[in-house]
Amino acid sequence: MNKMKDKTMKEFLENNAYFVDFFNAYFFDGERVLEAMNCEELDSEMNDANMNLEKHVDVIRKYNDGNLYSAFIIENQSCVDMSMVVRAAVYEFVAYDRLLKKSKKNRIKEKLPMVHILVFYTGEKPWNAARQLSQLVEVDERFKSYFHDY
Repeated sequence: MNKMKDKTMKEFLENNAYFVDFFNAYFFDGERVLEAMNCEELDSEMNDANMNLEKHVDVIRKYNDGNLYSAFIIENQSCVDMSMVVRAAVYEFVAYDRLLKKSKKNRIKEKLPMVHILVFYTGEKPWNAARQLSQLVEVDERFKSYFHDY
């Protein structure tokens, strides 16, 4: 059942109009800032030999409207996953690594686009897993200012 539900949601989210609606709702309180026509599909395989990682995100798009240049990821989750915070951070940094490798070496001064990731939970049970890394990690007060809380 979950496999069919996941496949249906993935197909739904692959529609650029629905895809940008999620981010417009989350980041801009529903205002139509992002437009579907400015989305370009990216490879959803998040494979990285250095990290022994062979996974994929549900939907990833590059967005460029001349003012905003970013990568957006939606990960549909139909069951609670205790490792989701860590998975999301890995996906984000693999995306940065891919963008860095694709940039030309002579464009050192050009910065990478920001990567945004949303986890869309469609499960029936309430989400009871961590929503940020600090809920999984024992953060020593002496290092708190150095901790990156994804």
